[in-house]
Amino acid sequence: MAALGCGPALPDPDAPGAAVFRARCAGCHRLYAPGSMTFPMWQVQIERMHGLFAQRGLPWLSAHEERELLDYLAAHAGTS
Repeated sequence: MAALGCGPALPDPDAPGAAVFRARCAGCHRLYAPGSMTFPMWQVQIERMHGLFAQRGLPWLSAHEERELLDYLAAHAGTS
């Protein structure tokens, strides 16, 4: 997968949420630095992606994966 090498180095790369971020987000687009958006901005993007997956009939994250991803983004999100 070429997309896995694209984008920024992730903070706390061994965290479970970082693994979800790499595995489930980089499959379709490049990774964005967690600090590039505030947590509320990330929440909007995650909800947007959830809607796009539903529209396309694609399986969404498990509840556990979504929680790990949101916790990871909350811990590493930008402040402004």
